[in-house]
Parts: sequence; C-alpha cells; structure tokens
Amino acid sequence: MPPSGVRPRSSRRDLRLSAIEGTSYCVMAGVGQEYFVAFALVMGLGEVGAGLVATLPVFIGATAQLAAPWAIRRVGSLRRYMILASALQAACFAPLIAGAILGTLPAAALYLSVAAYSAINLAQGPAWSTWITTLVPRRIRSRYFAQRSRVLQGGVLAGLLIGGLLLDKSQGANPSEDGAPGAQTASAFAMLFGVALLARCLGCFLISRHSEPVALPARFRNVGVRELLGRARHGADVTLLTFLLFTNLAAQIAMPFFTPFVLEHRGLTYLEFTTLTGAVIVGKMLAAPTVGRLAHKHGPRRILWIGAIGVIPMAPLWLMADSYAALLVVQFCLGPLLSCFDIGAMLTQYESIEEHERASLLATFTAVNAAGGFLGSLVGGALLHWVTDPGGAYLAVFLLGSGGRLLALPLLLRVKPVHALAEPIPTGMVRVEPGTGTTPLAAVDPDAAR
Repeated sequence: MPPSGVRPRSSRRDLRLSAIEGTSYCVMAGVGQEYFVAFALVMGLGEVGAGLVATLPVFIGATAQLAAPWAIRRVGSLRRYMILASALQAACFAPLIAGAILGTLPAAALYLSVAAYSAINLAQGPAWSTWITTLVPRRIRSRYFAQRSRVLQGGVLAGLLIGGLLLDKSQGANPSEDGAPGAQTASAFAMLFGVALLARCLGCFLISRHSEPVALPARFRNVGVRELLGRARHGADVTLLTFLLFTNLAAQIAMPFFTPFVLEHRGLTYLEFTTLTGAVIVGKMLAAPTVGRLAHKHGPRRILWIGAIGVIPMAPLWLMADSYAALLVVQFCLGPLLSCFDIGAMLTQYESIEEHERASLLATFTAVNAAGGFLGSLVGGALLHWVTDPGGAYLAVFLLGSGGRLLALPLLLRVKPVHALAEPIPTGMVRVEPGTGTTPLAAVDPDAAR
C-alpha cells in the first residue's frame, strides 16, 4: 500500500502508465513469445526439438533467475531493476530477427536466445508483483485490476492476430532450393519479432515514467534452501508449491507439443492455429470477472479445485476432436478452466506466502517448477520419438499428461491457508504458452498479476 504521502495525482498517473505498459508487454508476448515454437519449426528443429523450445529455455532461464532477489537488493530499487530487465528482454529478440532475415538460425542460438528471454521474463515477476502493490491504492485494487486484465488480454489477442495474419499470408511462399524457409515466411517472422522488440522498448520507457514511493519493502529477505526444506512437511507455502510443481510436470508432458500437433500432424494453417490460441484467451477474458467473484465468495481453494479437475481431460480431447470446429470448442472451454486454476493458485499463494519472503521463495520455486516442466517435456518428447505411429504417439502423450494431473490432486487436499486474504489481490492473470494461451505456472511470472 502506498504511503499516505503519495499524491492522488501521482497514483492516477501511475495507474494509466501501468495499464499502457502492461498492454505493450502483452502485445510483445502475443506477437513474439507465442510464436517461438512455430519459428523453431520453420528453422528446421522438428516436432520434438520445437516442442522443447517451450520448456528447455524456460528451465535454463528459471535457474538463472534464482539470482533475482540478490540483483534486486544490489540495484536497490524495484523500478531501476524493472527498467534494466525490460531493456535486456527487448534485446533478446535481436538474434531471432537476424535468424529470420538470414533464413537460418542454429538450434543452440535459438535455444540460448529464448532461454535469456525466459530468464529475464521470470526474474521480473518477484520485483513487479512487489512493486505494483506500492503503486495501486488498496481501496481500488480489485476494481482496477479487473478492468486492467481485460485490456491486457486484449493486447495478447491483438498480438496473436497480427502474427497469425502475417504468417498465414506468407504460408504459401515456396522454400528456397537449399531448404531454407521461403523469403515471405522469413520476412513475416522478422516483422513479428521486430514488433515485439519495439513493444518491450516502449514498456521500458513507460516503466521509467512511474513513481517509486517505496524502493524496497521492509524486511525484504531471502529464504535459504535449508529453511525451505524444513518447511516441506508442515509449511502451507511449500505444500501448495509442491502441488503446483507436480501439476506443472504433468501438464508439460502434453502442452509443449500442442503446436507441432496442430501445425504438423493436423496440417492447420497459421491463421487456424492462431484462432485456436485466441479461443483460449477469449474464454479466459469472459470468465475472469465471474471467477474472481466466485473466489471472493467461496474462497480461492475451491476455485483452484474446479480448475485442477476441469483441465484434466482437455489434452486427450485435442486428439478426439475430429474437426476444426470441435477443436475450437475444446479450446474455448479450456479458457474458463485455466482461469479458475490460475486465479485460484495465485490467490491461494497470497494466503500462504508472506509478502517479505515472496520474491525469494517464488524465485526458488520457479527454478524447481521449470525443472519439473522440462522433465515432463522430455517424457513427452521421448514418446513422440519412440512411438512410430504419430496418432498413437500423441494419444500416449496427451493421456499421460492428463493422468499425471489426476495423480497430483491428492496433494491439494493438504493445502490449508495460514491466514485469511487480507486485501483484494489482482486476478487478471496473463500467461502465454505457444499454442494454448498459457504458460507453465511458475508461481509468479512477469505478468502474473497483470
């Protein structure tokens, strides 16, 4: 909560800047991050290699972002830290633009570029989620974040549509004789990543225009590994994060391979692929206000249960949908369920994790969670590689992912809040994973509370 000395005029200015900056971030995610896997396919990485782009770089990046709490203290200012991080994040698109222009990019360079992007992306989360509570007055947080979330989801959707239209127009281009992607396709990806770079540069400028009533919160501290392990049996925070860890591990057996499934196995166009992803986002946009009200009335754990159970059959339904229209319906229905899971998980975290420990504890969990997600994607990739029949391989991957989610549910029975939710918490979560409109839940991602 901002100090009483913060002027209302400054608060109103910060609210406008935050909404615009968040929208620019979401445009970057929609037009850039959402197409990493599709770009990997064009660069010739194959279905398994492209699917791993959604998890391996995140694992590397999540490990690197463990230094985030140290870096925040070193910089000494949440705003300066966010300015630096957003500028570096924009620079991560430069190698991708170069590869698209040249028509080729080594797999190692692609993985490293996306890993750097992921590290910076995840490392912003603890700082942003701490900083934003000093800028938005407590009495208006619920209403402000509800309105802001719709605008931000619209930013993701706009980015997706721009990318889908550009790539769909270029899809008919013939590849060159040496096997490189067609010139039109390469130019389309260069344009997409260029827009993403400019959008993040705009966000960097807007962050610099925010005020900073509190440089660092009081009692800002790290939670050591020994202390964290000591809470493993009885700590409400670690119990919740353990459930999320195993849920993410199971989810990433299937989710990274949705894009190869629809583009390579089902042969959909880029525009059809974009529409499928957009259907998830539209479903989340429509459901978020109702889910937020239900969470306030019945408690976040009940909403989390609805989402955790509801998403279990969705991956097999991708394969069972025998038409594009059916697949579109599945994706739209997935949106509200993901909204329940996202909002329920985030609000339950705020019930279970102390504010002054949040940045450190969630940074550690993000690394462990990403490692679990990477392990899950290796399992899915191995099945796709070793099962010769493509239809049978995808069936095995999607069933195993759903089965893993089911086995993780008993862990949720042990999650108990340690204190009541003391204030309205932002519930407009914006997460993007190639093909599904989401990312692996990493506790707090850079825009988790946006």
